[in-house]
Amino acid sequence: MKKLLISFFFTISLIAAKSQLTKGNWLIGGSGNFYSYNEDYAIPSTSTTGNYTMIDLSVTIGYFPIEKFSVGLRPYLSTFKGASSGGGSSNNLKLALGPFMRYYFLRKEKQFNILTDISYQVGINKSYVGASPKGKFNNLSLMGGTEIFFNSSIGIEILLGYKNQIVSYDNTPEAYTSNRTGVQASIGFQFHLEKD
Repeated sequence: MKKLLISFFFTISLIAAKSQLTKGNWLIGGSGNFYSYNEDYAIPSTSTTGNYTMIDLSVTIGYFPIEKFSVGLRPYLSTFKGASSGGGSSNNLKLALGPFMRYYFLRKEKQFNILTDISYQVGINKSYVGASPKGKFNNLSLMGGTEIFFNSSIGIEILLGYKNQIVSYDNTPEAYTSNRTGVQASIGFQFHLEKD
């Protein structure tokens, strides 16, 4: 498996040589996010607030219509399992898809670049506890940071910014909506693929 991954990265770097942030090129990658947030939790009989952390994964599939500016789709997947001190348990899945835009500020030939990234995903929220309630999921992210290039086609990005999530369960007597806002840190790899 390790040899297969090394071969894949080597092949991608050869195919995508000299591409980076050029008009007409593709951006493919992924990131893991660490998210710390405050939550306002409300059901018909009560409301509470709390501080939480979450780890999730997202994929980037984009295109450069002009130099240094990329647009595309970003699928999002998050799973959460846990138990509360009161004996309750959680096991849910969030799956979403939506657009993103990003802009690189420095010259495209530089070995590192400063960027800004905005994305919005909408999707489903499903629990696997009790009556298996399901609902909606909305995710807005405004990030900034840097991408450091190993060569002209592969880079590692480190981003920091704001995130807002609205999570709901609709088909249950305990229906609720949760509005989460907070700071997010993200690290991931991006592949810049040449158009030809």
